[in-house]
Amino acid sequence: MEKSNAKKWILFKGASFLSIVLSLGYIYSVVLLMDIFNTKTLIIQGDTIEYSGKIIICIGGIPLFIWLFFFSLKTLFKKGIQPFKRYTTIGYIWMVLSVGCFILGFIASFIIPFILMASPYTSCNIGKYSSYYVINPELCKTIVPDQRVKK
Repeated sequence: MEKSNAKKWILFKGASFLSIVLSLGYIYSVVLLMDIFNTKTLIIQGDTIEYSGKIIICIGGIPLFIWLFFFSLKTLFKKGIQPFKRYTTIGYIWMVLSVGCFILGFIASFIIPFILMASPYTSCNIGKYSSYYVINPELCKTIVPDQRVKK
């Protein structure tokens, strides 16, 4: 292998490995470090709702990073540095669905606040409680944000 081809090969495989690490890091941080389970209050709609648009966007991005992980894994174990001549059908379908999920999550993060404004819920606009919506404004005083952390 020539020296320039060796550099290209190392760069190509290094970028694939970096993409794998990046996608695993993203998935790990979203699933284990973010409070994604608090978004279920949007569906349950109790007296208190916790909503963060950032979490909705991050949840929508998980399928995209799963696709990136498998694409990078396939690229890492591919011989040579030539681009793929044919893509798999399942990979193409997953890519389209994952991009759709990300776009849907992005759009939903902007629509949900308008839905909450039209609902009977009011926002607790007090510092760390700004992501909470309640039926009765007096409930803002009873919110304990750290009660959901059970680690």
